[in-house]
Amino acid sequence: MFLRCLLAVTLSLLAILVEARADDAEPAPTTQPSTPPAPESIGRLRHVLIDLKNKQIRVNCEALHAHMPLEFFCVERGGQEHETVLRTDARPSVIHFALLAMGLKPGEPAHLAQADRTWFPPTGPPLKISCEFSLNGKTVLVPANRMMRSVKTKQEMPPMSWVFDGSRILPDGRYAADLTGYVVSIVNFDMTMIDVPELASNANETLEWEYNPDLVPPPGAPVTMIIEPGGSDAATRPVQGKPADQYNPGPGLNGGQ
Repeated sequence: MFLRCLLAVTLSLLAILVEARADDAEPAPTTQPSTPPAPESIGRLRHVLIDLKNKQIRVNCEALHAHMPLEFFCVERGGQEHETVLRTDARPSVIHFALLAMGLKPGEPAHLAQADRTWFPPTGPPLKISCEFSLNGKTVLVPANRMMRSVKTKQEMPPMSWVFDGSRILPDGRYAADLTGYVVSIVNFDMTMIDVPELASNANETLEWEYNPDLVPPPGAPVTMIIEPGGSDAATRPVQGKPADQYNPGPGLNGGQ
């Protein structure tokens, strides 16, 4: 499965690179690193910078002010923009390729084990996500969780990590995240590329987070999403499942099919 996923993502990336070479007039990225790393450590893709020296991926994004409970932190432009904090023009397959270039191997999305009818959460290398942007005339670096708050209490989301679950390859060989535009989710979707390392239903009645107006810049403002390895804790702790008859995953999971 990993080799099929790598092949599909590589082919997607090659197509994007060919398109980029044919479009020499493409405007410059809307955001730039505040302290660019050494040139030899940089790999540049469309809307994505790979900083191998500092072990970072920097993704050009824009802020949104979604007025609905959130399901995502970042989606591709034209995707579920009404339920996310950020949007990006970067293809999920390009970000996936960048994570592979960092030496990370994807895990597995949330899924239903058919043998014992048990739901299991996403797995994969843990990731830390933060954002760099201008706020009140100053460049700030903010952990992604602080850009979201509770719908009920208005308290900031507590510190958290994500995992690189890698989305999945569809039966026709296409990379699922490129079709959905799901980049980073905060509830489980089997087609998302980066998810939370726990079972988190996407059913509407369970959604509990909204964007934080105190920290998210105005709609359309440039934001650099920074993705880094997040340590080993999430990758090594035991994976806890839930029986299918005791858990409602919501409509965004396909029952492991």
